[in-house]
Amino acid sequence: MSMLLLTEFYATPWVLDPDTHAQMQLILERWASGVRLPQADVQAAIGTAPQAAADRRQQAAQAGQGAIAVVPVYGVLTHRARDLSVSTPMTSTEVLSAQMRSAADNPDISAIVLDVDSPGGSVFGVQEVGDTILSLRGRKPIIAVANAKAASGAYWVASQADEVVITPSGAVGSIGAMMAHKDQSAKNERDGVKTTYIHAGKYKVEGNPDNPLDAEGTSHLQSMVDSYYSAFVRAVAKGRGVSVETVRGESFGQGRMVLAKDAVAAGMANRIATLDQVIADLSKPKRKTAGLHASTAAAQLAVLQAGA
Repeated sequence: MSMLLLTEFYATPWVLDPDTHAQMQLILERWASGVRLPQADVQAAIGTAPQAAADRRQQAAQAGQGAIAVVPVYGVLTHRARDLSVSTPMTSTEVLSAQMRSAADNPDISAIVLDVDSPGGSVFGVQEVGDTILSLRGRKPIIAVANAKAASGAYWVASQADEVVITPSGAVGSIGAMMAHKDQSAKNERDGVKTTYIHAGKYKVEGNPDNPLDAEGTSHLQSMVDSYYSAFVRAVAKGRGVSVETVRGESFGQGRMVLAKDAVAAGMANRIATLDQVIADLSKPKRKTAGLHASTAAAQLAVLQAGA
């Protein structure tokens, strides 16, 4: 099972914070090598994280007090999440899309707030949930709050909201896509292991870990990464109302995270505020006369004066 997970990890294009990618790689490599921590150590490492994640989701669901849907986007984004006892929470992009559509269709909900704290994740499903959010704009306010991190794929998702808000200590960005290839041919040679692939189809076993990645294979993987990166950049440009060149440029980080103040200055976000402040603002009753056109207000004043 661990080898299958490791193989899938290397075969997957990621829109993920590089530090999280490195941590996942380290854990999967350890599993694949047969290293197992004692159950007591595993439990100590996980601790109360699963319960804490569940509590945080429940608190988010209750934060809007019914009228405002607070949708959690926590941990690694994956197409179809599974319930696992792990220290890092996960968010299914399929479930997230369904939650967004349900909230948009619910007449009792006046606004939707995405509570985002995620390093991004697998590229699969991220574009689809981003497109879903963009398609729902205009029906009711959709606000994404980086609370405190919206990195890579999570920023892809957040950027499709009507408004992006960052908590004062937060950050957004890490715009980019990545893949990894592990060449273990030298290790195999040392260990006396030789693998022969029997295949049909010129490129069927391209990128396997038992051989170095040649120029043609590298070019193919680069083209895949470039394609996902281009889709990422176009989505952010459309969601934020800026040019593709701006998103690719230095002010949007070029793969780095951008802190709150600089992100607002660059146009990556609209303002700095906490999740509680955003919810409080949305909960305030709206004065119907506040948005009156000047001529309409003058006409109403004339009627009142005439009545007097």
